[in-house]
Amino acid sequence: MVVFASFMIHIVTDGMTYSFGVFYAEFLTYFNEGQSKTAWIVSILVGVTLSSGPVSSSFVNRWGCRTVTVAGALLSSVCVVASAFAKNVTTLIFTIGVGAGVGFGLIYLPAIVSVTVWFKRYRSLATGIAVCGSGLGTFLFAPITDALISNYGWRGAMALIGAFILNCVPLGLMFRAVPERPITPITEPMLPKQNKSPLKRSQSSEQVVRANGKFEDDVARLTLSQPALNKPHEQQKPHSRQGSGIMQRPDVLYQGSMTSLARFRGVSPERVQLSFKREEREQSCGWLPCSEESKAALAEMLDISLLVDPVFILFALSNFLTSIGFYIPYVYTVPMSAALGIENSAYLISIIGASNLVGRIILGYISDKPWVNRLLAYNVCLTIAGISTAMAMACWEFWGLALYATMFGFTIGAYVGLTSVVLVDLLGIEKLTNAFGLLLLFQGIASLIGPPFAGWLFDSLNSYAPAFFVAGGTISLSGLILFFIPMLERRSKRDTTIEQI
Repeated sequence: MVVFASFMIHIVTDGMTYSFGVFYAEFLTYFNEGQSKTAWIVSILVGVTLSSGPVSSSFVNRWGCRTVTVAGALLSSVCVVASAFAKNVTTLIFTIGVGAGVGFGLIYLPAIVSVTVWFKRYRSLATGIAVCGSGLGTFLFAPITDALISNYGWRGAMALIGAFILNCVPLGLMFRAVPERPITPITEPMLPKQNKSPLKRSQSSEQVVRANGKFEDDVARLTLSQPALNKPHEQQKPHSRQGSGIMQRPDVLYQGSMTSLARFRGVSPERVQLSFKREEREQSCGWLPCSEESKAALAEMLDISLLVDPVFILFALSNFLTSIGFYIPYVYTVPMSAALGIENSAYLISIIGASNLVGRIILGYISDKPWVNRLLAYNVCLTIAGISTAMAMACWEFWGLALYATMFGFTIGAYVGLTSVVLVDLLGIEKLTNAFGLLLLFQGIASLIGPPFAGWLFDSLNSYAPAFFVAGGTISLSGLILFFIPMLERRSKRDTTIEQI
């Protein structure tokens, strides 16, 4: 039921966001305030949604996924309904861009976290199903929005969609917390000794496996359980139960299978001991006031210490470039195809959504296979997505653009679906929360740049081609520069070896 709720929430929130190009085309005609200024509506919506991720994280830690999701649903619904009465683009920038953006930001993180805390072995499948709602929402919302505008005008369509967002309230109430279960404390004397250890190295310091490759249930429960939920009832202070402490888990944002992670990475007995000590520190967060827990979660996501890591800097630059071009096709495909005289241009957005759904499923499935180089798959997909976007300008009829929409939708699925697993491969799962929080900020800033810049190019040159060339160039470049990461890793290992010598 948690996966179903997250799936439906993705349909609603991402469906509206990614199909906003249908409204965009209508706003251009109705307000006539220029491509660039009108594009600020969707760019601020996306930028605020992503940038509020760290703040949403602190709220989740204090009040839990259920409360934060309901609050976000109410806020975004009110703001979208209020947009139906807007008299100019500036009003829409505040109601949709800022107001609905903050609301969607409060929904976005809990929709992922609520799923990951329930699954270990089948986490990749569960999160894959949940985020597929994004592709399905894009597929459904584009023609639905177009039909609503045709029958009720853009104001009526906006009010109806705002009311529809209220469905996220009962869906958010379905985000149950993981039930408490008592565990047997494992003390340090019980840890295996160096040469007699029955334990292998696992791919993560948060996973411990036996020599036969199976999980040790007690250890896995200890190292992967929610700190605030692990304490017996009589030991918990009343105020600690208000906050969930979810964001203290190092694996909470990891969307891949934990069994796959354990099979390929390992941790020595010495690091297992450190993991236990870290778990004790994390458990102590449950004794802190809720405000302290929230500050700790926010501080962890915004810790800038990773900015000295060359691998992370290159990956963050790649994400920044991808985000500049990512939303341009979603915003400008409809008006661009309409300018070519193509009817039913909203269906192109639906094709992007459908192929994106298929792409996320396939890429998510193969990413857990031992023979797949996930970084290579990520790089190739981004490069193809960028090249296909630039080549879209060679199309002049519906089926050519439909082929582009299919290629772009499928390959760009790697950007959302594989980011967390590639981050863990590069940095380790203990740095995922910090890295993901910083990436959300980079993505949010870049999303503010892309659509308005593309609109400015059209206003200046009276052509959509430069916008799609910019989108294609930034996305393909974001994939190409990541091919240098293995070189950086080899150099880092060589420098470490020299220092040890």
